[in-house]
Amino acid sequence: MNAENNFAARLLDAGRLAAIARTCGLEADVSYYVDEALKELWRTRPPEEAKAIAERWVLWDAKGRPWPRMPPLENVIRLHRAGSTETSVVNRPTTPLQAIRDWFEKQDERVRYEIAGMAALLIFEGSNLLDLSSQEWCDCFRKWLNDAGLPNNAVIGRALTFRTCFEYFGESRFTEAGWTRSEEAAVKILEDAKLDPNSETAHLASIARKVLDTSPSWKGSWIEAGRSWRKLTETSLTPRALRVWSASQMEKRNLGP
Repeated sequence: MNAENNFAARLLDAGRLAAIARTCGLEADVSYYVDEALKELWRTRPPEEAKAIAERWVLWDAKGRPWPRMPPLENVIRLHRAGSTETSVVNRPTTPLQAIRDWFEKQDERVRYEIAGMAALLIFEGSNLLDLSSQEWCDCFRKWLNDAGLPNNAVIGRALTFRTCFEYFGESRFTEAGWTRSEEAAVKILEDAKLDPNSETAHLASIARKVLDTSPSWKGSWIEAGRSWRKLTETSLTPRALRVWSASQMEKRNLGP
């Protein structure tokens, strides 16, 4: 692990250590263990590096106490102090499923329909869903992402399920090379169909023609979807990001109202 990963791991442990301390009757909260991690960081790393890491992972409350920023630098909201016009910022992360929903809603309409159709086929495993309209697929998918009251492990499970299925389905659509391969395959099908109109390949000719007709207009939207998807996965859907989110939820329950 590098210095930043070590520091992040200590912040994840802070909540667990604080809970253990409380069961032993000790007056140590999460902030105490974050402070200890900061001291170690400043002892072992150059000042500029330590400062940069701390800014990414720690925020300070009105009393100057350090708290974990989870996940770092994202989903910051403003909270007003009671009896004051001043504001401070704390972090309240969206769930991984909400992050996927936000990403989904930003995509081109045709891309959304294909994604929802993929979910109906690969995730929901309901053959009856395939008879629904594209809009109904989208409504089912939104409901699946928005289910309230799911335990943390169910949220993470759904996020990982969608990531795996979507990347399996969309990988060839995310790059120019993938679209080129699809177009070449379509051309080959049409050529074979001309040679033998009664062959099994000929039955795929209409699909191949549709691929060639729609490729120019769809290509840009799908490549952009792939680019934004990679950005989302690298920030909010990595194993570490999911563990950070889960730990933040556990910490909220431990701290209570």
